[in-house]
Amino acid sequence: MPKYRLIAADLDGTLLDDTYRIMPELLAAVDAARSQGTELAVATGRLYPSALPFASELKVTLPIIASNGAVVKDPATGELISQVTLDRALAIEALNLTENGTAQRFVNVQDAFYTDAAEKASRKYSEALKINFVRKVPLQDVITTDPIMVVIRDSESEISRLTRILAEHFGDRVYMANSKPFFIDINNPAASKGAALKDLCHRLGIAPEEVIAVGDGWNDREMFQAAGLGAAVSNAPESLREHADYVCENQSFHGVIEVIRRFVL
Repeated sequence: MPKYRLIAADLDGTLLDDTYRIMPELLAAVDAARSQGTELAVATGRLYPSALPFASELKVTLPIIASNGAVVKDPATGELISQVTLDRALAIEALNLTENGTAQRFVNVQDAFYTDAAEKASRKYSEALKINFVRKVPLQDVITTDPIMVVIRDSESEISRLTRILAEHFGDRVYMANSKPFFIDINNPAASKGAALKDLCHRLGIAPEEVIAVGDGWNDREMFQAAGLGAAVSNAPESLREHADYVCENQSFHGVIEVIRRFVL
């Protein structure tokens, strides 16, 4: 039995290159890890429909941890394994607090992504996610039930300012993370990649000590804490790298390959 039976890895900035592709050398390293008995799981802030094509390309058969752990689905059947939604009132509060500024706001209700941002302004993000946005003004009107998450997108300086405002307002009533310096993800406080990873390990009969978690964003911190080994790729923020057990010399997917070669092969 290998020391590490599972690698849980983020997508953007980790498994994907900077043009959102899965590179052949990464596929080869993942196949080599599987030959040693170490499987790969995907844990991402992306919606499940956005994560599924990449998981399929990586030949992932384990449940996909999506929306920062708020959604876990079986990639083969589409079966919903677990879901943790955000209280509707809190989601509306988040939108009200970010109204009338420059921020683009997005709300994930079930498998749909709604926004009040203009199509031209949000096109690049839509293309990166490989999903279509539904435009709705006022955006609050789509929140007729508890959503999965709210995402705020703006410049790094404005996101830094809004993060402070929202953190002070909500406290521990929501889970907040800067998955990238220009994003704020808002979920139910019970949702995180770390919590979902612990549940996945329980379902698979794998001890946390047998797991490597790899990532580059603040929404990966709880996953580092849940795993036996938390590895930050070198493009992760310095403040996040301090929470990792191992810091890669290489960026993004090159860092994942480094982790596989060093700790699995």
